[in-house]
Amino acid sequence: MRLFQSKSDYTSMKYHLLLIILLLFCLCACNKPGDNTTIKENPSMIIKAGFMCGWGSGEDSLIISSTMIKYVYSVPARSSIPEIYKTRLTTGTEWNNILNSINISNFLNLNYNSCNICVDGCDEWISIKNDSISHQIRFGLGLKIDSIKQLQNILSQLRLEFRN
Repeated sequence: MRLFQSKSDYTSMKYHLLLIILLLFCLCACNKPGDNTTIKENPSMIIKAGFMCGWGSGEDSLIISSTMIKYVYSVPARSSIPEIYKTRLTTGTEWNNILNSINISNFLNLNYNSCNICVDGCDEWISIKNDSISHQIRFGLGLKIDSIKQLQNILSQLRLEFRN
């Protein structure tokens, strides 16, 4: 019993098999493990986070780099409440903990863009930027997002530290 009707059937199948193998190779080669490591090696990384609320009831921001953390809190509508403006150095351990809390692929895939402030509510935002990427999300204040929950916890701890 013959498997192929003609030599052209055999040649056609051989090319299809070669094409499938080549396609699988390309798919495997494009899957870049360690997206997290490339971000860790980039000292230009800046992480910004904060919240803002409608009716001038307040806003804050954290700006975190490999060398410094800056925190600003203000309540524009209540000028008698002082603005908080603090900075301090970022430790190496702290920076590594922050970077380890970020899976950049997951973060880049997040597509949150709320506008609670548009109706006098509150929005929280997180932005990550370096030489090759820039992505920001905005979501309801206090919302925990599973894929960045660890980063959100670190940011909350930093806010508490700077407010005291």
